[in-house]
Amino acid sequence: MMVFISFDYLCKEIMRKSFIVCFVCVLIFFLFFKYYQYRWRRLWVFENERMLYPVVHHVDDTIRLAMIGDSWAEMHSSNMMDSFLQMKLSNQTGLPVKMISKGKGGEKSNGIYQLLFDDNDKYGAKSIIASGVNYCIISAGINDAAANLGTRFYCYHMRLILDFLLSNNIRPVVIEVPDVNIWHVHGGKPLKDLASDYIRSLMSHCKMYQMKEYRDALHSMLVNENLMDSVIYVQMKEWNGDGTNINPQLFLNDQIHPNKKGFELLDSCIANAITVDVMSRSRE
Repeated sequence: MMVFISFDYLCKEIMRKSFIVCFVCVLIFFLFFKYYQYRWRRLWVFENERMLYPVVHHVDDTIRLAMIGDSWAEMHSSNMMDSFLQMKLSNQTGLPVKMISKGKGGEKSNGIYQLLFDDNDKYGAKSIIASGVNYCIISAGINDAAANLGTRFYCYHMRLILDFLLSNNIRPVVIEVPDVNIWHVHGGKPLKDLASDYIRSLMSHCKMYQMKEYRDALHSMLVNENLMDSVIYVQMKEWNGDGTNINPQLFLNDQIHPNKKGFELLDSCIANAITVDVMSRSRE
């Protein structure tokens, strides 16, 4: 006996099953989203502003520099670039210069703020700042973007860092977040980890590994809160040579960290900017 099924019935069944499948997919995504939101709840803990500590203020003509932050600051020290910037700035200003860098690979903006109050010999920056510096170079933001923590998180902690330095009469030198290629390193991650990174980006309302969003957000914060005149802002295009992409000739094979030439160009821009600031202050 043949059973005939009407076309309308088939359409309704297809629509019903499609609706069920879509509902189940949305439900699964929602449950994953809430699971990771609970699992990562500690990632977005905003640091409280900490009490200031005594800082030495020198009265001689020596320019004292510090560089703090992520792996860029760490490599600046290990690659002996401190002496390069020290000599470059001394030649340009005619003044004695002392410099020390201390950074921690993979550190994010909140961790960099914490390190300002850390006495740890390996990573802590408290002893450097307490000894008295005129300028503090800050390398931060790449790891915030790589972890998809969001521009609000990044700008909040950068503001804490800047406020701390300015309260101690230390001129911050902000290195603009460069367009490093996080996909070159993270693109080979398992699909599960990439999916986790995508969910994290949704939670932070930022695109995955998008450096430009963090760069633009910090620039807007400095302008909107009238901080641009209080800091020295080193733009990527001043040393990278391209405003849209990193120059591979200036980076290591990982496309994230500068090579020797890259550091030399960056340091030359920093030296030029500090020289202009020193000269303008001497005329006041």
